[in-house]
Amino acid sequence: MTTTTTIDLDASLGRLVGDHPEFAAVFESLGIDYCCGGDASLRRACEENDLEVEAVLERLTTADSTDELAPAEASITELVDDVVETHHEYLRAELPSLERVVRKVARVHGDAHPELEVIEATFLDLQEEVTHHIADEEETVFPELRKLEGGAPPTAAEEARIREAIDHLEEEHDAAAAHLEEIRTLSDGYAVPSDACTSYRNALDRLQLLEADMHRHVHKENNVLFPKAERALESY
Repeated sequence: MTTTTTIDLDASLGRLVGDHPEFAAVFESLGIDYCCGGDASLRRACEENDLEVEAVLERLTTADSTDELAPAEASITELVDDVVETHHEYLRAELPSLERVVRKVARVHGDAHPELEVIEATFLDLQEEVTHHIADEEETVFPELRKLEGGAPPTAAEEARIREAIDHLEEEHDAAAAHLEEIRTLSDGYAVPSDACTSYRNALDRLQLLEADMHRHVHKENNVLFPKAERALESY
């Protein structure tokens, strides 16, 4: 078990979750952004979220989660496979089904809860962007990253293209995070209203699960896969 003396307050959130996957659930529950904001230190995250450092450290030392995040020592190919099999496949199955529920809830409860129409529009934007994003990764970017292990050194043009693609994907991750944050805010943190039907509750539960999965998804790419690819490029 980790002790408070071994948790470096100046270590980045991404590195901490990479070394200790069980920390992800704690950060998630505290509203600490460890994926797109993974470069921030734990100390800074506590300050920005007005959290007592000792209380956060206590939560981290007692963290016990079965959630499996990509280990920092995994290869590029293993990381890519994990992202596709764990997260891309989930998104392909979940987004169309969740769309139907979100549309239905907005239609039925929109008069009493006008925020649902905005949630619906935001979700549809997110769905379109994410669907394009994962296709671009699988068809264009990930094959290039796989070649970095054991393949011929990339040409200058190929290296520039990979670096540009990584920057672009990170920008799209930020956009997805903004959509998810908007949905969380509009739904008052996925709070269930007193007049909510089963479909309404189901939509909120699944939107919250989508957000949590996206956080893990982006963490694996921004804080583990992409830095490993950058180091591979620098090693040639």
